[in-house]
Amino acid sequence: MARANLQWQQFREKEEVMVTFQGPHAYISPRWYKTDPSVPTWNYLAVHAYGHPCLLESYEATCALLKETVGRYEAGAPDPWPMALPEEYQRRLVGQIVAFEIHLTRLEAKFKLSQNRTKEDQEGVIENLNRSADPMALAIAERMRQVGLRPPGIDF
Repeated sequence: MARANLQWQQFREKEEVMVTFQGPHAYISPRWYKTDPSVPTWNYLAVHAYGHPCLLESYEATCALLKETVGRYEAGAPDPWPMALPEEYQRRLVGQIVAFEIHLTRLEAKFKLSQNRTKEDQEGVIENLNRSADPMALAIAERMRQVGLRPPGIDF
């Protein structure tokens, strides 16, 4: 987190925090339902991670975390960036970062995939999402297909 973002100053190791990791999500139009009346809604996948924050105070710990993060996200690139920076430049930039870890206490998966709708309504949502060029909409349609169509009242 940027050191200029004062939010990190609110971290207390004994107080639980929650971080949301947003997965695919998509607008669902009432035009796609056979059931009437209907209203717009949003389908989504998310994870809520709860835990206790721990600031990484040292330059070395912050650099190690940054190298691990860059390594993970550069791994699939044909020519991964090696994070080989001039020492003075790196120290200046790292000084503008507050690194932290969250020691997890629990994880909660959250999702809404039209599971409260009829099979026909769910099929209409999947069909219309598949017409979209939006990768998020396509991912929601695929996840709805993977989970399978459920009759109303069946929550999972």
